[in-house]
Amino acid sequence: MIKVEEQSRGYIATRGIGCRHQNALFADIRTADDVRESVRFVRPETPEAGGRHGAASRRINVGSNVVEWVKAMNDAVLAFMIEKKSAVDNLEEILSVKGSIWYSSDPANYSVSIGKPGQGSLPEVVEAHHKMIKMAIKMGVRPRVEINGPEDAKPYLEMGVRDFAMGWDNQDCCPVV
Repeated sequence: MIKVEEQSRGYIATRGIGCRHQNALFADIRTADDVRESVRFVRPETPEAGGRHGAASRRINVGSNVVEWVKAMNDAVLAFMIEKKSAVDNLEEILSVKGSIWYSSDPANYSVSIGKPGQGSLPEVVEAHHKMIKMAIKMGVRPRVEINGPEDAKPYLEMGVRDFAMGWDNQDCCPVV
């Protein structure tokens, strides 16, 4: 999985997936339009997928098998970071966007976006984090939670979370199930 920052989102996502990253995690999401645009960047430009990604000669192509390339673009897991106040404010609409798989919450970045950097354990920050988790589960979308180790998973497992990232050094690579 490649982590894609806000700037040059489409270019980086399509190039990363073209270089055999199978999935993309999009950071700095603020609105449902950000999610829709990111989904369109990756999905193939077919009538069914509605994407903007045209078939190009890249490493992911198996010879000239465009059918396999289209399947790979449709199968790519697209994940989105809910880490800004505006994303939490637009959460229900964001979670309603089709074509995404799971969402991840980041209390540290959220605390910055509300003007309280480094205060990720404040009740209002924890409340926003839990709001994302509960709403995602209610809407049938898989949330991913960052934890420091297996011992931190229990309260989230009780909430229904099944996808985790452990430790800051590998949080951008894959969910731990």
